[in-house]
Amino acid sequence: MSNRQWNLATPFVFRFSVTTSGTPEQLAVKRRATTIAFNENTADADTITDSGNGFVVAGFQPGDQITVSGSASNDGTYTIATVAAGTITLLSRNDLTTEAAGATVVLTAPKAVPDGVGVTVKARNANTGLISIGYSSATALNTASSSFTLDNNESVGLQVTNISDIWLDASVSGESVEVIFEKSVQA
Repeated sequence: MSNRQWNLATPFVFRFSVTTSGTPEQLAVKRRATTIAFNENTADADTITDSGNGFVVAGFQPGDQITVSGSASNDGTYTIATVAAGTITLLSRNDLTTEAAGATVVLTAPKAVPDGVGVTVKARNANTGLISIGYSSATALNTASSSFTLDNNESVGLQVTNISDIWLDASVSGESVEVIFEKSVQA
């Protein structure tokens, strides 16, 4: 039973790519790239930069708790103060070590879904294979008979409390989905 009494006015949209076919992943706001660098800005807030300008399209927002992995010196959890296409500025209490781009770095952020709000997952039109959806790694595997599949440009609506409750796989590596749901407006 939903406690929803009105429509939330702010939609949240992002893209998610399955890295490797046959390796299901939990849905999350994610940026995986070799173009990500870290900047220790001494007295100013530290920044994470992306010369590929992928932070906004990936869905990162102020207030997100991001987890960094794959870096030489900056793996950990940080809080975003501001975000632009190519720059995430962290809260001043977060401390980074300067590190050049080059390694494959992954930034992820979980997203809660407001009570009573559905999540729509749509396979991108440019996909050439199928997207498999499940509630676990085993059920989302693209060879599993229990997965729900989407062809290009097909979508499904789901009721979950967090987008990480959704697992995805693809029959072709690198194919992606678009995700939309309404979000609570942050004060």
